[in-house]
Amino acid sequence: MNRIKAKLSYACGDIYGGGAFLVFSTLYMNFLVLVEEVPILAATGIILAGKIWDAVTDPLMGRLSDRTRSKFGRRRIYFLIGAVPVALSFLMMFFSFGIEDMSVKIIYHAIAYMSFGTAFTIVMVPYNAILSDMTSDYNERTSFTTVRMLMSGASSLVCAVVPGIIIKSIGGSVNGPAQKSGYLAMAAVLAAVFGACWIVTFLGTRERKDLPKPEKVSFKQWLSVFSNKPYRNFLGIFLSFQVAVDLVLAVFIFYIDLVVLKYKSYELIVGALLVFQMLFMIPQGSIAKKKGKAFPLYIGIPLWILTTLLFVFIDSTTSVYVILFFAVLIAVGASAGNLATWSMLADIYDLDEMVSGTRREGIYSGMTTFLRKAASGVAIFLLGIGLSALGFDQNQYNLIKTSSAAFDPAEYAKTGVVSGIKWTFIAVPVVLLTVCLFFALKNKINKKRFDAVIKGLDSIRADGTLSALTEEEIADIETATGVNREAILLAHGKSDAAGEV
Repeated sequence: MNRIKAKLSYACGDIYGGGAFLVFSTLYMNFLVLVEEVPILAATGIILAGKIWDAVTDPLMGRLSDRTRSKFGRRRIYFLIGAVPVALSFLMMFFSFGIEDMSVKIIYHAIAYMSFGTAFTIVMVPYNAILSDMTSDYNERTSFTTVRMLMSGASSLVCAVVPGIIIKSIGGSVNGPAQKSGYLAMAAVLAAVFGACWIVTFLGTRERKDLPKPEKVSFKQWLSVFSNKPYRNFLGIFLSFQVAVDLVLAVFIFYIDLVVLKYKSYELIVGALLVFQMLFMIPQGSIAKKKGKAFPLYIGIPLWILTTLLFVFIDSTTSVYVILFFAVLIAVGASAGNLATWSMLADIYDLDEMVSGTRREGIYSGMTTFLRKAASGVAIFLLGIGLSALGFDQNQYNLIKTSSAAFDPAEYAKTGVVSGIKWTFIAVPVVLLTVCLFFALKNKINKKRFDAVIKGLDSIRADGTLSALTEEEIADIETATGVNREAILLAHGKSDAAGEV
């Protein structure tokens, strides 16, 4: 029962991670451009500025959580500290206090988004680092991550449907400035939920007590994480997958509205994708325990690529049921990628300790969080430039729809703007997911090799050698880390000159 409570409490943190990110990905750009009437390049510039700010805050937060020592732990304390900033910053993103001057409005939204990014960093960097302090078991970590992804999926599902209901019921069904009150009400409700979830996570999680003494870390040591071969491979999988997801979500509302002309079915389609992503998480977790954490990627990513290519044949005459079926197929890949990437990250910390002789979860979590947000920010900024170059103007499209009796949606769907959106929706994810699969196939970590790493760490801590391990286990460690035993022992201040194996 205690393990179930711990898993549920841990997973509650990703109510915010999954829900807030879903709202940001699907509604924030729409809010800035259509509701606040911020020019699209300025809107993407706001997001990019926030990501540049993350370059400062994410690594610092990672190091700070490594060095923190308190009666509430080195990670958990930040769940408590961050609860109020999480709520307030989310509310700020969707409320501009009636500012009319566009220059001031752009500055305000840049500050509001940077505040959101900072609050996100305060809680999510320690959150992504804490699992390795909760359990060192390979399959148990997969189990914790599975519950986390289920909670995240449930939150994403709610945040795909409920915000739209609140916005339309209070602000009206016309996508535009009249919806400001609806966005404010939506943000107020979700802000309260997101703040409360961190209190639950704080109260229900525990950390290890035998923490190593904090060490000073230079800028050179910060960059040394990239010398970790398994981490570089992980980043190839993680960043390509996450950016693919971000871009699909960012362009999806435009694809449904402009390309297939089924805006009324948008919530239904997104809801189906998220429901099945959550359902598929359970069998994906079982597969990961039996075959390794990368194995679900070998099934899900090719299926997602194939499904995306089939969108070449989709147009405004295609039945919504066909699109719903494709959304279910994409959910297989999305569930595989989310489960695999987040469960892999916790193992990187132990592999790093084996090759470096130090424990640096916070540094890795901070660097990973920053790179994930930076890659997403740059990709969305480039997307904004691309849409502008295509001549995209959602306001003009809405005006044509509502004012022209002669408007023919089928003809509009043949224009260059719509064709560009369609091919962006197809080509970009295919390229990124192919990169993800390439790195996944190069993954060297499985349960057998990871167990050898944990055994090796225990052996080094006990007597400074790898004498408790067999030659096969040492070979597994060398394969998993990409480093030979001599370098490993040297990193721990030991030598194998005396035959220590």
